[in-house]
Amino acid sequence: MDFQDAINNVIAELTPQPWDYTTHDGTTLRVIPAGLRADPGEAEILIRITRADATGLCEFGITGPDSRGVAEVGVTTADLPKVIEALTEQGWWADNTLVSGALLVAAASGGVVVGVTENHGAGQHVDVGIVLPEVQRLPLASALRRALDVARSWED
Repeated sequence: MDFQDAINNVIAELTPQPWDYTTHDGTTLRVIPAGLRADPGEAEILIRITRADATGLCEFGITGPDSRGVAEVGVTTADLPKVIEALTEQGWWADNTLVSGALLVAAASGGVVVGVTENHGAGQHVDVGIVLPEVQRLPLASALRRALDVARSWED
């Protein structure tokens, strides 16, 4: 192994890896730690939903007021355990006071509903939702747990 391979391995280990689930219609749910330093309890895990017909800068992982069909919201490490509990207990969790928007996670008949609202100020917002099959409920909870562990490692 040369120096560049060693550096690439270290970067890969430190870089937060996303978890994705895509429905048959092309809508994708992505979970990824923000990877930014934060105070304890304030590191964010980003939850993004992108429809197949999304427009704007979503192909670069960036959303904005001109994006359509894509919404992303950050959930802090202080709040994420409640989301994970809702998933594992087949309950629901919602918060519409998140800095960048709102998140809803709710058990539904045969699956899990996830809804993201991204605020862009001045009354502008984007709402996007996805329904995951029941077999993806626990994998989503597991992905959120891993993202929580990574995000906590970024807290000072």
